[in-house]
Amino acid sequence: MITHTMTDSILIAQNLSKRYGGVQALRDVSFELGRQEIHGLCGENGAGKSTVVKILGGFVKPDTGTIAVDGEPLVLGERVDPRLISIVHQELSIVPHLSVLDNVMLGAPEVGPVYLRKRFGDTVRKHLDAVGLQHIDPAQAASTLSLAERQLVEIARGVARGARVLLLDEPTATLSDAEIDRVFTVLRNLRDGGTSLVIISHRLHEIFALTDRVTVFRSGQHIWTRPTRELDNDELIRAMIGRDLVRGGHSPSMPAGSPTLPRIRTRALAVPGRFSAVDLRFAPGEIVAIAGQLGSGADTLVEAFAGLHSGYAGLIELDGQAASLNSIEQAHAAGIAYVPEDRAGKGVFLDAPIGVNLTAHILSRISTQGWISPAMERSRAMDLATRFEIDPRRLPHDVSTLSGGNQQKVAIAKAAATDPRVLLLNEPTRGVDVGARAGIYARLQKMTEAGLTVIFYSTDLEEIMEVAQRIVTVYRGSIVRLLKRSDTTSDDILHDILHGSGVQEVA
Repeated sequence: MITHTMTDSILIAQNLSKRYGGVQALRDVSFELGRQEIHGLCGENGAGKSTVVKILGGFVKPDTGTIAVDGEPLVLGERVDPRLISIVHQELSIVPHLSVLDNVMLGAPEVGPVYLRKRFGDTVRKHLDAVGLQHIDPAQAASTLSLAERQLVEIARGVARGARVLLLDEPTATLSDAEIDRVFTVLRNLRDGGTSLVIISHRLHEIFALTDRVTVFRSGQHIWTRPTRELDNDELIRAMIGRDLVRGGHSPSMPAGSPTLPRIRTRALAVPGRFSAVDLRFAPGEIVAIAGQLGSGADTLVEAFAGLHSGYAGLIELDGQAASLNSIEQAHAAGIAYVPEDRAGKGVFLDAPIGVNLTAHILSRISTQGWISPAMERSRAMDLATRFEIDPRRLPHDVSTLSGGNQQKVAIAKAAATDPRVLLLNEPTRGVDVGARAGIYARLQKMTEAGLTVIFYSTDLEEIMEVAQRIVTVYRGSIVRLLKRSDTTSDDILHDILHGSGVQEVA
């Protein structure tokens, strides 16, 4: 039950409902945000959280309901003044060809008909520094930034608006733990300075670390709002999914009877300027995490196996045979599949049907004499959808109609369709809810039982400890240690990736 009143709530939304065709996205939802509060919105993908945020920002008009900020009603369906409510969206809105400064100031009310960049240089510099982007030149093109750096620019833009209410939809999904700590400091300072904040996150430890209260949505309905200090992890999960979470049922362990011949072996593998020469061995049937901060070179190591760094030095062997991985095509031909970190931009075709996405990499297997067989395409798509718990009835629908978690399932299923020897994943469950994560982890484990080698890069320590059998820690382009999951803790991993252990930077 909501306990805030008009006098201590800055935002009051009442009786919001929204239907998209046959889908009831919201059903009579009410929600209140207290003054100087950090409020968490939790729920599975598709629970209605992002729809509420879009309605609050004026991007979507509800079928019913009212919203008031500081006692003043909003005109529903009309864009809200960003000085009143500012939103940092899950899907990035950075304009690549503009400068970082231009992106931070984009849409700011104080930018008049004549845009004089120099007026805003000091202000933008201050906000970039506040979110940990001291190394970024405001004049550089946004296209040169990593995905995580673009996310931090989005946050800097929201902070720069000075809004009374700041809404953040998965703001830390692409960030390392060190970057998350910086962002949390910024958000707490904003709260203490008078801003009220709403944060959506599937990383539940962030909800407990940051928020004052939590609201849970499930199937488009408001379940409850409670003080965070009164909750525990299992109780929150139970409210989100409507039942106790059934976990994968396994503890990560090395594959029994691993053959002496490794699936992948590297000899002095290096990408100049990103990571120095490394010798590694990965066995069939194991799941290995590559852990490191953004910019450490850890993700580059995974990308090198995927054929994304043609300038690599050294040798890569697959099942004892030398392999040339200078392109994505060569990696595919060698039996290596890759799931990128940016599913919307690189992992799936958003405006194509789910069935088309699932079979996009296996056209030769569903064709006869150069023509795609609809029956074969449908059969393979149905099989993949069933294996990855994607509703087969939705195969004709575009991927854009799915929640983030189901889009990620499509991306992984599309890669797995090729029956690869090695599956590479970059941030495998970024922006995916706790229930969908459990399903993805269970499917990965099932595939390794058939001999698949899974190598993934993640900035999520909980994910690494949950899934990996071995962990490679990376600091400033060098391997710190190779660890068995059973012999380490998340604190050990965090120490390695933040401080290293006598390793040298890449020249």
